[in-house]
Amino acid sequence: MLSVEAVSKTFGGVQALRSASLTCEAGEILGLIGPNGAGKSTLVNAISGVLKPDSGSVRLAGEEITGRGPEHCARAGVSRTFQTIRLFKDLTVRQNVEVAHITCRAVRPDAARRIGIDQLLQQYELASFAD
Repeated sequence: MLSVEAVSKTFGGVQALRSASLTCEAGEILGLIGPNGAGKSTLVNAISGVLKPDSGSVRLAGEEITGRGPEHCARAGVSRTFQTIRLFKDLTVRQNVEVAHITCRAVRPDAARRIGIDQLLQQYELASFAD
């Protein structure tokens, strides 16, 4: 379980986050919605170790990962991605998913072995575009 408790972050005099809290169970998909400037990216950066919060805590399966840095958080199983995607235009959808699956550090090696490409294509409704 991912647990974020009372995370706050300021930049100069701007309060980007004020006591943000959430929990996300294993296997749960959680959406973060809000207007521009609401602190969504700041919260994701604090959770993934890109930013150190001014206060509050981030825990993964009970382990304190607050401010530990993105490398530590990724090894623990928490990382972020950016909205800018770069697809290989000469590869099929299946091949692009395979490349992402192989190179994604967010997926632990033991989990990567259990997750098949066909399962990922089905999960994200890409199977009809696979080849």
